[in-house]
Amino acid sequence: MEITLFRKYHEMGTNGKLKDGEQLLCHTIELPWLQNRQNVSCIPEGRYQVVKRNTKERGDHLHVIDVPGRSWILFHPANNALKEIKGCIAPVSKLDAPGIGSLSRKATDKLLGLLFEAIDRGEEVFITIKKEVDMNIINRVKAPTPKFFKVLRNVGLALAAAGGAILASPIALPAGIVTVGGYLIAGGSVLSAVSQATVEEPTTDRP
Repeated sequence: MEITLFRKYHEMGTNGKLKDGEQLLCHTIELPWLQNRQNVSCIPEGRYQVVKRNTKERGDHLHVIDVPGRSWILFHPANNALKEIKGCIAPVSKLDAPGIGSLSRKATDKLLGLLFEAIDRGEEVFITIKKEVDMNIINRVKAPTPKFFKVLRNVGLALAAAGGAILASPIALPAGIVTVGGYLIAGGSVLSAVSQATVEEPTTDRP
């Protein structure tokens, strides 16, 4: 079974959506990203196995194993990451603020039931943790364009301009040339639009 945690990073905590394919299982809260420091940072992005574990203190619970530089990363209830979490992941039913959620016990019980069922069937469970990409078309157009696509954008603008000049010619032109002009406008416009919407991945200190 493969589940994915899509994160949004904030100064006071990390919020997430835990999904099985397109199905939302629950929301999550974690500590902010502070370079994977013990007890004060969420864990790095990556793919980890989730196993069923039992202790006298917690009973049956979920353990995220083989996390670089970290140990005992669990799924457990918490409604305030800064006050109740030291690196673990807390399922919540609702996100209220960065690192703060509500009805965590309800969300945790639901998640444990689902993943325990898969593990008891003999399935291995893996979680992939990644940053959520949330960019609407306006922000995408405004974002920096990679150098190569800047060149393509300029080529597209030149083609569209050439096509416009052909169609605006004061003299009568053969039908074939007029048709080519239309193609230049259409192709140049598409090339420019696609190139402008291609953005550079911002550089951050997040995992």
